Amino acid sequence: MFRSFRFIELTHLLSPHVPTWNGSCGFCLEVKKDYDRMFRVQQMKLHAGVGTHMDAPTHRFEGAASIADIPLEKLIVPACMIDVSANIDADGEVSVEDVEQFEERYGTIPAGSLVIMHTGWGRFWLDSDAYRNVDAKGQMHFPACSALAAKRLLERDVAGIAIDTLSPDCLDQTYPVHEMMLGAGKYIIENIANAFLLPPVGSYVIALPLRADGATEAPLRVVGFISER
Repeated sequence: MFRSFRFIELTHLLSPHVPTWNGSCGFCLEVKKDYDRMFRVQQMKLHAGVGTHMDAPTHRFEGAASIADIPLEKLIVPACMIDVSANIDADGEVSVEDVEQFEERYGTIPAGSLVIMHTGWGRFWLDSDAYRNVDAKGQMHFPACSALAAKRLLERDVAGIAIDTLSPDCLDQTYPVHEMMLGAGKYIIENIANAFLLPPVGSYVIALPLRADGATEAPLRVVGFISER
């Protein structure tokens, strides 16, 4: 069965040097026991929101669904990849016009799908300073998603959204996209990798976060797959 599919890695490799929201080290792998004692045993220390990770509704809203509450049928879904990399800058946003142009060309975004926004910012992933892009006042600058685009995607009843930056919200410190998406019971995937390898339509994703009870965020493995039949 699976031989008829091509699989695409959409997850960044975790290391102590990956970019994080606050600029600190978000991941550490320590050896607690080594091969001289038969097995190598390691301990992971990490931020819940490190690397390619998922935000659950309870990240913003007390009592809302946690990572462990998100049903599997919302994590294995069709994907739509909106590519804005050719015309977006560090302070740009995926606009409602981008969504409209996508739908004019490829059809209405299906309910229950994951909308992946490819801004091209992932090219800076290995350079934390460039990826965070902090100015003299401490403000980060990276592409984001507009509130109007998020509203349109909610009208399409998507399962969630993903973006290849630290967040779908950047300059607006009221975090309107988080407010809308998480408030509607959707999830957000941040720091997705290799979105450009997906077609605009016709692919599927498996997005499985670490199933931690009560977690507001969690690292996850995201895999895209495309039928080659």
